[in-house]
Amino acid sequence: MLKSRSFYALWTTFVIGTIIGLMAIAISGPVAEELINLDSTAASIYVSLFAIFNGIGRPIFGALTDKFKPKKTAVISFSMIILASFLMIINDSANQILYFISFSIFWLNLGGWLAIAPAATSYFFGKENYSRNYGYLFTAYGVGAVIGNIFSGQIRDILGSYQYVFYPTLIIAALGIIIAVFFLNKDRKKTAEIN
Repeated sequence: MLKSRSFYALWTTFVIGTIIGLMAIAISGPVAEELINLDSTAASIYVSLFAIFNGIGRPIFGALTDKFKPKKTAVISFSMIILASFLMIINDSANQILYFISFSIFWLNLGGWLAIAPAATSYFFGKENYSRNYGYLFTAYGVGAVIGNIFSGQIRDILGSYQYVFYPTLIIAALGIIIAVFFLNKDRKKTAEIN
């Protein structure tokens, strides 16, 4: 598996999904207060609602991965993240509806990647050694968690607002689509051996 190009494509896309998802979780409340002008109580209510989307993202994206395979599902996920980022970029009037839609999508997709990644591991590398293989892949989650939390905080500190976080999320989600389209494929040699 570690010699397979598809592993590194999957690992990288999982890192991207995790960076964006965990970053969104970390800044949901502060963004509500800073950009949407909500008080801390209202922000907490929104965050509680977003958690529901994180939970339902897993069965939804699990079903999508079974139906469309990992590549198409990754493209769907990153396309949704681009939409969510764009909605926050254009939300310059503190619109609560755009905020709710955007962050619901971010949270949904973090849950989604926790379904896409294990299903894709099985799809690309089979059931043999699945636990060990997914263990290697899951290191992407840790890397994404560290980068995501540093990333949003640094942008806020340097540029003075969370508004600027959504430009890089849009760009790295577009990078995720490129990686998925060109590299998230079954290794031909491995497929030939299985057949």
